[in-house]
Amino acid sequence: MAIEPCWKEEACASEVLKKLGMNKFPINPFAVAEAHEILHQENGSLSSGISGCLMKVGDAFGIMYSTRFASNGFKRFTVGHELGHYFLEGHVDQLFGAGQQFHQSDSGFLSDNTCEKEADAFAAGLLMPKTLFQAAIDDAGEGLEAVEALAEICGTSLTATSIRFANLVDMPVAVVCSKGDRVSFAFMSDGLKKQGNLTWIKKGAGLPQRSTTATFNRNSANVQGAKRATGQSSLADWFHGNDLEINEDVIGLGEYGRTLTILWADSLPDPDESVTRADGAEDDECESLLPSQRFYQKTRY
Repeated sequence: MAIEPCWKEEACASEVLKKLGMNKFPINPFAVAEAHEILHQENGSLSSGISGCLMKVGDAFGIMYSTRFASNGFKRFTVGHELGHYFLEGHVDQLFGAGQQFHQSDSGFLSDNTCEKEADAFAAGLLMPKTLFQAAIDDAGEGLEAVEALAEICGTSLTATSIRFANLVDMPVAVVCSKGDRVSFAFMSDGLKKQGNLTWIKKGAGLPQRSTTATFNRNSANVQGAKRATGQSSLADWFHGNDLEINEDVIGLGEYGRTLTILWADSLPDPDESVTRADGAEDDECESLLPSQRFYQKTRY
C-alpha cells in the first residue's frame, strides 16, 4: 500500500484535535493555542514576505502573525502553521536548539524549506481535517465555486483551501498560483495525475500564452481588484498532454498580488499509460510542481 504524503503532519494535527474534542467546522486555531498556553497576537512590524513568527522564551511560547493582509483566513492559517512548528516532532529542537528565541515563517506557500512545508501540511490538516473536508466536498460544487464554498465553511483562505481541495478531491483538478507570466506554485489532484503523457516541471514555468490566466494577468487591475474570469483550456495547453478540454476558473487575489487558477473537468477518459516525470526522478508529493514543458520559458525578472 502506498504511503500517503505528509501523513505524519496529518496524524499529528488529528491527534491535537482529538485531544481537544474539536470535530466540527470551523476549527479555531486561536483556541488550540490558548489550550496549550501559547500567547498569540497580531504584529504590524513583520517584514514583507513573512507571515508569522513563533517565539520561545524559556519554556514559554508565543505566536505573532502579520497584519499585512486583511484576510482572516490568512491569519488563521498562519497561526495553524506556527502551531505546526510547536507540535511537530523535531521542529522546536531544530528551530530553537542553538538558543534562538524567534523563528519567522515565509508566507504564500513559496518556501522550499522542508520544515516550512511540514508546518503548512500540519495547518491544512488542523483547519481542514481530511474526513470533514472530504464530506464537505460532496456538496461544494465544482471548480472555483467549490473552493469558495469550502473556504467559507472552513474559515480558510482561497489559496489554502484550493490546495487542500486539489489534494483530496477525486475529480481531475489542478490549482495554479501565478504572478505575471510565471507559475508561483501548483498542485494536482490524483484524478489528474492518472492521465498519461503529462510531463512535469517545477514552479517558475511560463503560463500558456493562450490561456485565460495569461490574458487575465496582463492587466494588473484584474489581480488587485480581485476580478474573475472563466474560460476553456485543454490538457495540451497546460500540460503537453492529450487535447482534452478542461475548464479554467480564474480569480485575482487582491493585495496578495497573485492569481489563483482552478483547472478542472467533471471527468476525463481513462489514460492509456501512467504519468511519468520527464527526468525519471521520483515525485515528491509535498513539492509544488506543475506538469508542463511545452510552455517553459527561462525565468525573467
